[in-house]
Amino acid sequence: MDTLDGMRVLSKVVEEGSFSGAARKLGISTALASKYIGQLEDRLGARLLTRTTRKVNPTDLGRAYYDRCTGILEQVDELEDAVQQQTSSPRGHLRIAGPRVFGEEVLARCIEYFIASYPDITVDLVLEERVIDLVTEGFDLAVRIGALPDSAMIARRISSYRYVLCASPEYLNEKGHPQHPKELTAHTCIINSNISPTNQWQFLDGGKRISVTVSPLIRVNSGRPIHNMVLSGRGIGLCLLPSVEQDIENGRLVRVLQEYEAYDRDINVIYPHARHLTAKVRAFVDFAADYFRKL
Repeated sequence: MDTLDGMRVLSKVVEEGSFSGAARKLGISTALASKYIGQLEDRLGARLLTRTTRKVNPTDLGRAYYDRCTGILEQVDELEDAVQQQTSSPRGHLRIAGPRVFGEEVLARCIEYFIASYPDITVDLVLEERVIDLVTEGFDLAVRIGALPDSAMIARRISSYRYVLCASPEYLNEKGHPQHPKELTAHTCIINSNISPTNQWQFLDGGKRISVTVSPLIRVNSGRPIHNMVLSGRGIGLCLLPSVEQDIENGRLVRVLQEYEAYDRDINVIYPHARHLTAKVRAFVDFAADYFRKL
């Protein structure tokens, strides 16, 4: 066993609280992870972890060793990456987080082209509507849409996308086409709670931003159910434009109040602050910025 490998396994076991979680993150078997820790403890002549049926915890010596390991591993990774940047193309494994609908319909295609351009990089794409903690959950970066909360993360804006109000022709034929945002109070509305937590939709009216409070038929924190319900004629919903463009083109959906639209949302790539940005992360950030700029 290489000492650095043992240190990496120990770090992941401490962070995940289990051998199985660490093995999953490292792409090895649980048995191999346990074997590495046993060999590391034998080499050091000290118990580093206490094992119970529920959780694995570091001993006092294990915690001290872990604290030193993280700095050493970071320096080793930075050194290897600096050499790779001078001698070869970026390589390694990237864990990327993103929102579900945007990830399925837009981001996944970007990553498809990315790995074709960088064959020595593999990607684990995880799509969640919740905000993932990159550091504690072991992600290299995340792609997020909209306003970002204050954090210690580095953020780079790479593009923007528009959300649009739309409805089915059947719904509009029955309920009528609203001519002004204030008329939405008389309509059945479907709310994305991630974008409109207070049931308010924003509009631009004569260059001024206005808010209209609507009474939602349903609130949901994901765009795909909203898209499906709008298609089914259940009401008016706010949808990510790339996800409904084809339906609009073929007449299955109609944009509502297009002249008042005010929902451009920034697309940002965020990643943990580091003294040295790894080549694989830098490669993806630059590639994504170029990819979205050309769309």
